[in-house]
Amino acid sequence: SPRLSANELTLYFSGNLLNSESNLYVAHRSALTEDFGTPTMLTIENSASLEGSPAVSADGLTLWFASKRVANEDWHLFVATRPSTLAEFGPPGLAAIVNASDVTQTDAEPFVTADDKELWFVSTRSPSMGGKDIWYATRASTGFTTPVTATELNSSTHDEYPLLSADRLTIYVTSLRSGTGTKGGVDIWRSHRATVGARFPALALVDELNTKENDVAAWLSADNCRMYMSSDINGTRDIFMATRQL
Repeated sequence: SPRLSANELTLYFSGNLLNSESNLYVAHRSALTEDFGTPTMLTIENSASLEGSPAVSADGLTLWFASKRVANEDWHLFVATRPSTLAEFGPPGLAAIVNASDVTQTDAEPFVTADDKELWFVSTRSPSMGGKDIWYATRASTGFTTPVTATELNSSTHDEYPLLSADRLTIYVTSLRSGTGTKGGVDIWRSHRATVGARFPALALVDELNTKENDVAAWLSADNCRMYMSSDINGTRDIFMATRQL
């Protein structure tokens, strides 16, 4: 689940590069035209258990991720902050309000919108349409409000990795649902709405990004021209970038 800083110069992702449990990594570059440097593990956020799906706020000061570090519980959302982008993120804590009260339920794959007004994620909590569902919470003066489910985006199977464009008008979802044109594994779907606050219409397949394996859309540039995603089309889960012209 590759996620980038607003300027696209810092890349966060989860993986097992050192043949260990899934950990959080970061890589840097000095310009969009350059390759990223060698990834390094985040020093404070990782635990002896599983971490995944890092997402950083537009100002670079807040890091959201999922972890299974609490014994005998499922995945939960964690958050860490730092005073400036030159500092390391501090010790993470459980995200207030947004995690399910039933600790056996999954809450994972956070995505914070570019304007920091909404937190989207997946959960297996009730009410559920089946598998993982898409949920979101809106920003209030004291933090995020109680999450609600995006029923128009969910199906009877797994619906995951919500990704919104900077203007919050387009959403990408990775889903295991069936449909004409699906290619195998999980596929990338997309919906566009006319105004923020309106419900999203029916999802449609993003044919050019899907393969016969598992494909995940993870981060979209502010100009909508660069999609960062992951796929195991080559046999291992790798990070890819797709581009288009305005």
